[in-house]
Parts: sequence; structure tokens; C-alpha cells
Amino acid sequence: MDLASLAQLDRSHRRHDDVMAGLLEAARRLAAGRPDDGDIQRVHEAVAYFERAVTRHFLDEEGSVFPRLSTRRPDLAAELAAISAEHPTQIAMQGEIAACARELHGDARPSAGKSLLDAATKLAELHASHVAREDALFRIANEALTGQDDLEISTEMETRRDREDESGGGGGGGRRRASTAGGGNSRDSQRGGGGGGRGG
Repeated sequence: MDLASLAQLDRSHRRHDDVMAGLLEAARRLAAGRPDDGDIQRVHEAVAYFERAVTRHFLDEEGSVFPRLSTRRPDLAAELAAISAEHPTQIAMQGEIAACARELHGDARPSAGKSLLDAATKLAELHASHVAREDALFRIANEALTGQDDLEISTEMETRRDREDESGGGGGGGRRRASTAGGGNSRDSQRGGGGGGRGG
């Protein structure tokens, strides 16, 4: 992808894929009563990732990318709204996994493992279909958005991460400085966007 902001979000998708795969593997072993030594820790790390990075990722999309894309491509407004409507469902399902993770101790572990596997399987299925649709949208966005859009999106994403750092929230997640979106003005000039950009 050419646009830095979309490349960052794409990396977030791939990281999310990896976390989901690891969670499912751990849940299967826990449900079968044959966990590896690190499986419970792996589950708790997945929960922490969901709470920190995934929620922030949804904000990046709904607060920065989707509004600009719907402006550039009004024909995508319905699809963008439908995808956004899936985010609360995913957050609720992540909450179910967190609840299951809290039960992974002592005699409750086998039954909790089965509940975890059921919840993780449902979330993985929704995640796979959801991300496939978003990946397709990002390919469109890479052509539809301007360099100025990219710079503004990157700046807003960075601001969210700075606020989390100041409040002691999570970090990581492929953080990039807004300056990495440099060269955006050349994209504007190629598309006739000029140096005007979007106002705020």
C-alpha cells in the first residue's frame, strides 16, 4: 500500500490475525485438557491486545478513515456503515473471551476452556469475514484518498496513541509518526488535489 496510514492499519489487521490464531490454538488445547505451559498467559495477552489495540484500531477506522473515504466515494457509504456496525459486536465478543479467561484456573479450567473455545471460534469467524471486507475497502481507499487525507489520518492516529501514552494506556501496535506519510502532497498533485487539503 502506498498510503502510510493504510499500511499501518493493514499491519494491524495482520497482527490481529496472528493473535486470533494463537488464541484459537491455546483455546483448543485448554478445551481438550492438554494445555501448554504458556497457554493461559497467551489467552490473557490476547485479551489485553483486544482491549488496547483493537478498540483503538476501530477508532482509527471510524474516526479517521471511513469519514474521508465516504466523502471521496459516496457510493461506499452503506458498506462503511455496515462494517462500522459490526465493531460493537466484536467488542462484546471480546468481552466474552475476557470473562472466560478469568475462569481459567483450578478445577474450572476444563469447562472454562470449552467456553473459551466456543467464544474464540465465533469471534475468529466474524473477524475473518470482517477483515476481508475491510482489506477490500482499504485497496479502494488507497486509490481514492489523497496524500493530504493520508497525512491527516496519520496525525489523528498518532494523537490517539500519544493520549494513551500520557494516560498510561497501551502502546505498540505498529506505531508510526505522522511524518512517515511524507510525500503525500505529490499524491495530491497527481490527482489534482493541489495543496488545499481538507480543513480539519
